[in-house]
Amino acid sequence: MYFTKSFVTSALLGLAAATTHLGESASGASAASTVVAASETVLASSASSAAAAAASGGTVATHVITVGGTNGTTIFSPDNIVANAGDLVQFQFNPKNHSVVQSTFDQPCVPIQNVMPNKTDAFFSGFKPSNLTAIQAGNVLTYTIRVMDAKPIWFYCSQAKHCQAGMVGAVNAPSSGNKTLAAFKALAALAIENISPGGAINGGGSAASSGAAGAATSAAGTGGVGGASATAGTGATSSSANSPAQATVNAAPGLVSQSFLNFGLGGLAAFMLL
Repeated sequence: MYFTKSFVTSALLGLAAATTHLGESASGASAASTVVAASETVLASSASSAAAAAASGGTVATHVITVGGTNGTTIFSPDNIVANAGDLVQFQFNPKNHSVVQSTFDQPCVPIQNVMPNKTDAFFSGFKPSNLTAIQAGNVLTYTIRVMDAKPIWFYCSQAKHCQAGMVGAVNAPSSGNKTLAAFKALAALAIENISPGGAINGGGSAASSGAAGAATSAAGTGGVGGASATAGTGATSSSANSPAQATVNAAPGLVSQSFLNFGLGGLAAFMLL
């Protein structure tokens, strides 16, 4: 079968144009999917920040509570804070090995989920072993919760007999009435056992177990008990904020080979015109 030179030239030019169009379409689809993915991440982050800001009237406050004294004392300092819904409470751990466990008022040294089996949003930091040298170097282990409402939140350290020794604290504890922080400490002093979530008595968790426990994320509190949401499970080793997630755009594969193919087809078409 015989084809004129002009026919072959037209066919080659058409093939080159179609290949270029396909390459541009593939590149556009890849870029579009990347932009959508990045937008979803940004929007999710913005929505979370907006919700937190709205809950606290536009400003999110962070309250710091040190867990244990630098000289080994069994204290939370301060042992009671007043926080608004949406505020953050960051626990910063001093030596040697402490934990933060949510409890009820009536049973200070018992995990709240042991008393209220249906409560699945309780917080537990896990055990955070630390030493003075690390802290002086700026490596402070932390655990952060978000306050969900204005109800009291009660907590304690489940290491050894720290709870009975007065290492208990609260968020939004009443200043008067039958359920004050002083009354909570008095009940803790009478406790028979000091229990960690999972049934361990008198604490002593390892660093590995603390990581697993600390990584659990909680939701809003319900049922008349103060709500808190754990937002940072495993303790950060510095006081600096975490860097935001970054979206990476990769070059669309195949564009280089398509360019060479287009060049070759265009050259052949030009040769046929001679």
